[in-house]
Amino acid sequence: MIGFFRKIRKQLADDNKPLKYMRYAIGEIVLVVIGILIALQINNWNETKKTLKKETILLVELKSNLETNLMRLGQDIKIQNKGAWCIDYLIDHFENKRPFNDSIAKYLQEGNYAPDVILTSSSFETLKSTGLDLIKSDSLRQEIINLFEVTYPYLIQETKRIEDQVWPVAVVPIFQKHLRMKKGRWFPNNYEAMLKDDEFLNMWSFRLELRQNSTISKRRAVKETNDVIGMIQDELIKRGK
Repeated sequence: MIGFFRKIRKQLADDNKPLKYMRYAIGEIVLVVIGILIALQINNWNETKKTLKKETILLVELKSNLETNLMRLGQDIKIQNKGAWCIDYLIDHFENKRPFNDSIAKYLQEGNYAPDVILTSSSFETLKSTGLDLIKSDSLRQEIINLFEVTYPYLIQETKRIEDQVWPVAVVPIFQKHLRMKKGRWFPNNYEAMLKDDEFLNMWSFRLELRQNSTISKRRAVKETNDVIGMIQDELIKRGK
């Protein structure tokens, strides 16, 4: 009888072997899947870390470029304000038919000079080639795009338009008619004749308005540049930079 029960127990054990193998196989598969998921998670974490580092480096470069642009715009505004003051002085002087003095040649030179708009955008070009989506903040990305693709190009284009269209038509002929260059400054050919020429005075009035409008545009660009710098700085602070 005992032998009979031993035989039955052995038979049941043999019958359970496939179930044991199945459980073992499932366990192995689960372990492999978990290992793959962990590896993928680590890989994703590393990629995210690399992307964040790349974005941070680019934000630092953008901030540096914008600070350079801010300095250049500030210098331009200072020069244009001085030029506008000189033009205003000249207009008042000519309208009241005051006599020529040594300051007139100096003010003619300074009032005539208008700085070109020279802005740096190397970091933005890098961003475009890398992919604008590198900047994760939607609001920051949009402000950067607007600054580099709307505000700056408009400012540069307006300056170029004035140089290409206004300068050769409204300025050069009048200068050639009434002024000559001597030791880096402009002197009248005939001061009395120049004072009687309304076209000469109108040219300066027109250029004063252009100079003032240009200064307003550059001040607007300064504000927008400062705003973007502030947004970038906030983003860098979050990252401990």
